[in-house]
Amino acid sequence: MKKQLMILFILLTAGLVANAQKEYRLARTTGLLKLNLKNAVIEGYDGKEIIFSGQGVESAEVDERAKGLVAVSSSGYSDNTGLGISVSESGGEINVNTVSKTPIGVVTIKVPQQIKISLINNNNSFAFTTNSGSVTDELVLKNLKNEIEVSTYSHKIKLENNTGPMNIKTVRGSIEGVFNSDIKGPISIISVYDYVDVTLPSSTKANLELGSSYGKIYVGKEFKIDFDKVDADKKQVWMNGDNITIANAPFTYVTTTTNKDGSNVQSNITTSSSSSSSSGNRTKSTTQDGTAASGVTGSTGDQSRTKIYSEGGTQTLFNGDVTFSSNLFGSGEKIKGKVNGGGIDFILKSTYKSIYLRQ
Repeated sequence: MKKQLMILFILLTAGLVANAQKEYRLARTTGLLKLNLKNAVIEGYDGKEIIFSGQGVESAEVDERAKGLVAVSSSGYSDNTGLGISVSESGGEINVNTVSKTPIGVVTIKVPQQIKISLINNNNSFAFTTNSGSVTDELVLKNLKNEIEVSTYSHKIKLENNTGPMNIKTVRGSIEGVFNSDIKGPISIISVYDYVDVTLPSSTKANLELGSSYGKIYVGKEFKIDFDKVDADKKQVWMNGDNITIANAPFTYVTTTTNKDGSNVQSNITTSSSSSSSSGNRTKSTTQDGTAASGVTGSTGDQSRTKIYSEGGTQTLFNGDVTFSSNLFGSGEKIKGKVNGGGIDFILKSTYKSIYLRQ
C-alpha cells in the first residue's frame, strides 16, 4: 500500500510540473528573430519550428469580469502565447516582446539553425541588481549556427558552443563564452562595467584585439600571439592652455561654443601628421550647418567644450574655462596580434573590468 501511494504521489507531481510548463510553436525555419526579453535561454536545434516554452502566466484568481477580454499593458503588447510574451510576424522578422513588467520567469526558445538572432534591450527600467551591484537577469545563447546580435543594458550573458558571426554588447553584466573550432568571424564581445571571460581552442586562427581601460588582460600560455607593433597605435594627448599636442595619431580638434544668443559655433582643425600642436583660437570657425562664422572664436561664448576625435575614440578634454596642463589621456591595456597566422577578427573588450582568454 505504501508503495502504491508513493507511485501515485510521483505521478501527481509529474502531472503538476507538466501542467506548469506551456509551449507556443511557430512554423518558421528562416528569417530574423528579434527578441526583447529579460531572462531567456535561446538554443539552436535541427527542427522546423520556433518553440517557446516557460512557466506560463496564470492569474491567482479567476476574474469573472474579465471573461472575453484580453489583458494588455503600457508596453502596448498583448500576450498571445500564454507565456507573458507577445509574438508577431512582419515580413521576414519574428518579433518577441515582454508584455508586462511582472516577472514571468525564464523563457526557453528553441530555434532552427537557419534563423538569425537579434536581442536588443537597452531599457534600463528592466535592469535589476542586488545590493552588491551584481546583475540578476541572465541570457543564455547556445548551439546557434547563424548570426547573433545582442545589445543590452543590464544582463549576464552566457555563450555556449555558438558558431557566429556575433556582436555581443552589454553595459552592466559579465559575458562568458565557450567556443569550439567551428567559429566564424567577425566576433565582438564587449562589456562596459563587468568582466569578459572567453574559452577558445588554442588552434584558432584569429586576429585578436583585447582591450581594457581600467582592468587587466589575462591570456592562457597556450596562445602564441604574434603582437602587432604598438608604437604607431599609441595616442597621447596633452593639454596646456589652448594648445593641444597629439602624438602618433591623426586627429580632429573640435571646440563647440554656445553663444549668448543661443547659437552654436564649431572651430575645427584636422591634421594627418603623427605629432602636432595647435591652438583653438587660430582655427576656422563655422556654424553647425558648416557655413562660415567669421569673427567668432571658441572663447567668446558662455559655454564651450573641446573634444578630440581620434582613431581610438572620442576624448572630452574640458568644459567652460577649465585649463589642463600636461595631462595624459588614453591609459589602459590594449593588445593587437595574430594567433596561428591570423584569421577571423576576434575582439574582447571591457572598460572597467578585466579580460580573460583561456584555452
